[in-house]
Amino acid sequence: MAKSHQQLYNILSACAGNWRNCVYISADSSDYLLSTDRDGRPIVMPVEQFRQLSGENVDPAECCEQLSAEGFKTLYAQYLLWHMPSAEEDPLGYLGCTVPKQK
Repeated sequence: MAKSHQQLYNILSACAGNWRNCVYISADSSDYLLSTDRDGRPIVMPVEQFRQLSGENVDPAECCEQLSAEGFKTLYAQYLLWHMPSAEEDPLGYLGCTVPKQK
């Protein structure tokens, strides 16, 4: 399965198949959808990539919550400390490009 399709599968699995169950994150470079997997790890996908793969236009007002990029960094500070390869790297960009390993 292509990496982008695996990301789509992961986010849809985490949000019970409905992007409206995701948190919408507004960032300077791109906007993201956020959910968590069964272990509480963040699953992040760029909104534009989601739209391209699913054909769905995401309305931030229809998501279960909205969060700024800084709010995300605060909420996941400890997770990012242990899982980011570098403190200088953009966490949303990094997480939006990685496919979590399934246990």
